[in-house]
Amino acid sequence: MKAGDTFLVASPETTYDSHLWIVINDPNVNGDCVIVNFTSWRQDKDQACVLELGDHPYIRRKTCVNYKDAKHMDQTKLDTLVASKGLKRHDPVSQPLLQRIREGVYESRMELRIVEVLEAEGVISLD
Repeated sequence: MKAGDTFLVASPETTYDSHLWIVINDPNVNGDCVIVNFTSWRQDKDQACVLELGDHPYIRRKTCVNYKDAKHMDQTKLDTLVASKGLKRHDPVSQPLLQRIREGVYESRMELRIVEVLEAEGVISLD
């Protein structure tokens, strides 16, 4: 997978979870990915990147990026899940939307260790 790719994760009932996950970096030399998901908007949720209908085909109502639950994981694990149908690929996000998601990182509730991974890879910077 590459930056902007999206997917749904299979739940134990062999259906797919309702949260769409997005890869926000290209896998680095170690094969690691950073992923975040979309979640329904509420006032108490992270407001760093709010999405509306039309921002992505999956979005049906006001939504926000859930930076707090971002994951830093091995690309091969994602590839294995795709092969075993543990993940269902969806439409990628547009480049402008990927940029908005990345720009929201510094104002988000993302764990510092994951922010540091993105900084080290040059995906985001304060400049």
